[in-house]
Amino acid sequence: KMNLNKIKTEVQNLITFKEEDFVLFSNYLKIITLKKNEIWENENVVSKNMGFVNSGILRQYYIKNGDEHTDNFFIEKDFIGNYISHLSNEPSKSFTRAIEPCELIVMPFLQLETLFKTMPVVEEFSKKIGEKKLFELNQRSTSFLMDTPEERYYNLLENKPNIINRVPQYLIAQYLGIKPESLSRIRKRHIS
Repeated sequence: KMNLNKIKTEVQNLITFKEEDFVLFSNYLKIITLKKNEIWENENVVSKNMGFVNSGILRQYYIKNGDEHTDNFFIEKDFIGNYISHLSNEPSKSFTRAIEPCELIVMPFLQLETLFKTMPVVEEFSKKIGEKKLFELNQRSTSFLMDTPEERYYNLLENKPNIINRVPQYLIAQYLGIKPESLSRIRKRHIS
């Protein structure tokens, strides 16, 4: 039986979901597991699923001129899925790959949208996730314009504190938009 405690808590943090509505909603959820380095979403494929990270860490990244550029990390209690790719029916330009073994709770976007008609609370929930993602995206782009790499590092520590010890340092440097050596210097200052 799948453990829905984390997703239920996160859903309740976003919106008031009656118990019977959550039970009905959960009937459409399924669990998938990913091995370390397994891809969840592929570049050049239209995104089909919304996911919730029950355990593990995933990384979203782009490849440009053969170089990887980390855009995001998804940890326990994060919702994931390229809704823009789904809505536009355009292939994703990014990859999402497991950094460590992961368990995801998944629902196809089409199923989610079908539930909008019979369960308005699901549409409201979906809208709240969209707003949360928009806010995060705005924060990240503003941070790249306004913050120093050191400030970006502290923001990452504040928002996803346990990521620092679970993700290779070169990926964190990529995410912060700096070289690994610069990250080492920032970390030394942070420790001292």
